[in-house]
Amino acid sequence: MSDKTDKQKQSEDIAENNLELDKKNKSKTDKELETVHEQVNDTFNEGTIDQRETNKKEKKDK
Repeated sequence: MSDKTDKQKQSEDIAENNLELDKKNKSKTDKELETVHEQVNDTFNEGTIDQRETNKKEKKDK
């Protein structure tokens, strides 16, 4: 039963299109989600501003 139904084929096509990294015509929602993802990632990796200031002070004290 290797024949794919039309719905399976459509689902695969949609998933493939959504996984493309270099889409030229990104929707507004895609662009906003990308921005939020970058912000969350930066905050996770670097911490909040007040946390960074505390970390700088701790490094100076050592």
